[in-house]
Amino acid sequence: MRMLSLVFLLWWSQCTIATTLVVGMEEANNAPFEYIDDNVQLTGFHVEVVREVAKRLGWTLQFQRHPWKWAIRALENGEFHAVTYVAKSTDREKFAVFHPDNLLHISRTTLYIRKTDADTIVYTPPLQYMVRSWRTAMPGGYYMNDEIIRLLKNGAPIEQPTVTQNQLFVMLISGRYDAIFGATSAIKRAREEIANIDAQIQRLEGAVFEGKRMYIAFSRQIESHLTTDFAEAYRQFRDEAAYQNLGARFGIGELMPLAHEFH
Repeated sequence: MRMLSLVFLLWWSQCTIATTLVVGMEEANNAPFEYIDDNVQLTGFHVEVVREVAKRLGWTLQFQRHPWKWAIRALENGEFHAVTYVAKSTDREKFAVFHPDNLLHISRTTLYIRKTDADTIVYTPPLQYMVRSWRTAMPGGYYMNDEIIRLLKNGAPIEQPTVTQNQLFVMLISGRYDAIFGATSAIKRAREEIANIDAQIQRLEGAVFEGKRMYIAFSRQIESHLTTDFAEAYRQFRDEAAYQNLGARFGIGELMPLAHEFH
C-alpha cells in the first residue's frame, strides 16, 4: 500500500507540473505573430496557436514577455518551459528541444520590383544569375535565407545599405535599385508607413525562397513529456479547419508550414 501511495504521489506530481506551461517571448512588436493589439491584449498567430494547444491539453498557460536575450537565458536554465519564435541552431540545441511538430512558421523571402518593370524583370533561376543581372539590395544586418548568405560570401553584388526594410522600399520606388529582397509579408507591414505602396511595388513572380524555421522551443531542463504532449496536440489541431482559419485571421497563409515541412 505504501508503495502504491508513493507511485500515485509521483504521478500526481508530474501531472501538477504539466498543468502549468510558462512560455517566454520577446517583448517586442512581432506582428502578426506576437504583439499587443489595440485593446492592449497579447495576441498573434503564435500566441493563439499556443493558447489553443494548451487548452486542448488542459494546461494553465502563462506568457512572459522579456528582452530577447533574457528570454533565451531563461529557456536555457529552465525558468521558462518554452520560448516561441526561436530559430534552431547548433548552440541552442544544447539547451532546447526543437521537435519537428513544434514548428510554428517558416519565414519566406521574395524579391520586390516596381510594377512598371514587371514586363522587363523576369525571375530566371538560378538566383545567382538574377543578382548579377539586376541591381539588387537587402537591408544591412537582416537575415534573408541561407542561399542569399552564400551568394554574399561568394562576392555576389547584392548591396546592403544600413536601412530598414521600409526605407529600402522607398529606395526601390525611387529607382535606386531594380529589385530588393524582403520577407513575403514585408509589404503588408509597410502599408502604414508608405502611402500607395501596392500601386507601385509588387512581388517578382516565381521568386520565393525558404528562410528560417521558427519553433516553440522547449527547455531541456524540464520533463520531456511536455514537449511531446504539446507536439501531439498541435499535430491534431493542424488537421482541423480551425488551424487554417487562424492563419487566415492573421494573414500569414504562405508562412504556415506545409505538411511535409514538419519533418
